[in-house]
Amino acid sequence: MSSDYHYPGTTVLRNRLGYTDPHTLAQAEALIAATRMAELAANPIDGHFDFAHLQAIHRHLLGDLYEWAGEIRTIDTAPGDLGILHDPPAAVPGELDRVFTDINSGVYVNHHSHEAFVQDLAGHWGDLTSVHPFVDGNSRTQRVFFDQLARDVGWAIEWRELSVDAVQAARNFAYIDGGTILADVLRPAIKPVTDVPAGSIATSPRGTTMTFPEHWQAMIEHYDTMPEQAYTWASQIKPEAPQHEPQVTEIRPRLEPVAPERELADLDTTKFHTHWSPEVDHQLMNSRTIPQHSSRSEGPRL
Repeated sequence: MSSDYHYPGTTVLRNRLGYTDPHTLAQAEALIAATRMAELAANPIDGHFDFAHLQAIHRHLLGDLYEWAGEIRTIDTAPGDLGILHDPPAAVPGELDRVFTDINSGVYVNHHSHEAFVQDLAGHWGDLTSVHPFVDGNSRTQRVFFDQLARDVGWAIEWRELSVDAVQAARNFAYIDGGTILADVLRPAIKPVTDVPAGSIATSPRGTTMTFPEHWQAMIEHYDTMPEQAYTWASQIKPEAPQHEPQVTEIRPRLEPVAPERELADLDTTKFHTHWSPEVDHQLMNSRTIPQHSSRSEGPRL
């Protein structure tokens, strides 16, 4: 992918530091963003949890590196070889209006229920993942945004208990299931705000034995074979997973670790969640036959 955002003939984003090596740029971006994220953990940006608020966070995190920080992208982007694309540029403004209108509709105001908060958080985070309003830096920006939103309504995300790979895969899988699996991944890490220090967001999430591709494959298999069972994996430490539907009594076997050599399962597209919206030109394909190359070369981010 080459565009006005990139140095000619490369996939390296134009940057204020003049770096043309992708690995050097990635290291600089990680260092700058981590420093700025720690600042925001101590002094959050005042805002109304609208797009202007998200833009301000993005500018604070990456404005030292990119001139276009905080601006809506004008090129197509994809999350990797998953067979999906983010919303096309023409659809981004309308989708942003829809998502932030819902976020500010009052759904979070009276969230005394842990489960209600988890479900809404996962749905909105999945939506913003599909919209992907900025060329780069969306994951870090959304992490700060939703951390601040959670704390504003009495909850907190214990980032030290989350797996980067599981969250990243689940965020993108929300394109298919509307955020159900993302809620499963986030649920154990959502706690009362008094139980989680504000600096948690600036710490490193815990490691995991499963990679992003392994989680993606496992989520497809899980969605096809046991959609009523909460998604879990062998290296995750948490109590017995709850059922999505209380009335379901059938106990399905726990998910086993995915072996690296297993082939990607075909996705049963007849079971799409109603969240899937062809009217904004989402594209879904079997990534084994029609790969979509990532718009960024680095691995998953949280």
